[in-house]
Amino acid sequence: MAADQRPGASRPVEDVLADLDGLLDELAGSLGPDSGDEPLTTARLVAASAHLRVVGARLDAVRWSILPRIEAAGHWVQTGARSFAVWLARTEDTRTQTARRDVRTAKALRDHLPATLLAALAGRVGTDKVRALVDVATTKTVRTDALAAPAVDLATIEPADVPDGDDQVEEPATSTSVEEAGDGAGDTAAPGAPTWEEQLLDWSEQNGPDRFRGLVRYFARHADPEADERGYAKARQREYLDVAPTLGGYHLSGFLTEEHGQTLTAAIGSIMGAPAADDDRTPGQRRGQALADLSRIVLDHGHTGTGASVRPHLGVTVSWTEFQALAAKSATTRPASTTPSPTPLLTTPVAGSEAGTGSTSVPGVPDIKRPAVFTETSTPVPASVLRRIACDSEVTRIVFGPDSQILDVGRSKRTVTGQLRKAVIARDQRCVYGQCDQPPARCEVHHALRHWAHGGETSTTNAALLCYHHHDLVDTQNIAMHYDGGWHFTHPNGHVTPPTRTGTA
Repeated sequence: MAADQRPGASRPVEDVLADLDGLLDELAGSLGPDSGDEPLTTARLVAASAHLRVVGARLDAVRWSILPRIEAAGHWVQTGARSFAVWLARTEDTRTQTARRDVRTAKALRDHLPATLLAALAGRVGTDKVRALVDVATTKTVRTDALAAPAVDLATIEPADVPDGDDQVEEPATSTSVEEAGDGAGDTAAPGAPTWEEQLLDWSEQNGPDRFRGLVRYFARHADPEADERGYAKARQREYLDVAPTLGGYHLSGFLTEEHGQTLTAAIGSIMGAPAADDDRTPGQRRGQALADLSRIVLDHGHTGTGASVRPHLGVTVSWTEFQALAAKSATTRPASTTPSPTPLLTTPVAGSEAGTGSTSVPGVPDIKRPAVFTETSTPVPASVLRRIACDSEVTRIVFGPDSQILDVGRSKRTVTGQLRKAVIARDQRCVYGQCDQPPARCEVHHALRHWAHGGETSTTNAALLCYHHHDLVDTQNIAMHYDGGWHFTHPNGHVTPPTRTGTA
């Protein structure tokens, strides 16, 4: 026998691989973009694609069968590679992560899933199902021991035990169910009873990949009943949330347990609702807004308790001259309302930098030495944000002396009183922008016809409910509003967004 031939092999492996390359070249010529003039029917193409999928899985299985032998030979150690997977990735020009997964799969098939390897080599089980067995059924010793044991100690699977999917679960035909086996796990298996690996392979022929993965999870859960508790305990130890200031905002990162993750997802989903017709934000942007809205609701309604003398809230420190300068800036940028309104507090344009970003100069208004800032961090507040916050908030007057000593603290007062708020809610019932359906609990009262910075009065005729997102949109895009049995919105380009329903007042 030649030195380069394996026992039972009819030809050297190099010759077989050369023939395989030739066949692949021929196949590419028959099916590729330059396959000639003869068009192939769709049915033939579908059959060819399915056949190629099986062939590819068989080739993967052949490769998995030889990787442990390559590692055992030890040649890779002489190269100085940190691990066999690192050497394999470099040799085969693939990612280290991919190589690690291949090595793990190969070892699991060799050590714990010999029947699965034979089935994969024969093309009876695909790559996705092999991965399901490796990823779920071979992660603990108790599971691998159960794979080799007779299939007598697990209950017959019910449909509720596996995840929903497009494929229907066929009732697993276990050779021995719990009822048939007896009361205990120590009962003797019936003669010829399959191992659990063999039983899982039998189920793999009856179910699609997603359903099969659910069946494997069922096996793992019953073979290793403490796994869920161990996993939950580890997940709780890993749980964290970081909210860190970064350039231009805050960066969020973290990990939550399944329970907490689903709770947060449900809460965010309930806030998001369905997007309005003209809402072009990405799902990620809408989730970010929903998380902020959720925080506002909790703080606005005092759901965190009142243990402190001052309820938790977002604080902004702004000087009186900043308010005046903002009014002057607003008077030159906001489009005129279609409804007559009082004369603005100041109408002189602001010279120099914008309010909220540095010193400004306005006739009759002293220079601003300190812009409006978020109280907790002293980060400057953009003028557009300050305008929106001041629309509906509590304002506290604090008078400082020349050496920053506090001379006087006035009583906190809302810019929109409780009775007025109730009246606006009764009339508008929800966010009045377009098709938005956000309820009053997620809305603020906006000075609609004439902004507060223009000297607009705080009254029911000058107030409208807008959700946090649309309040910001109306302010930052200079959208004018007018009321005609319902609120209409005029964009700077002339487009008018009509109301979807008529108000009650």
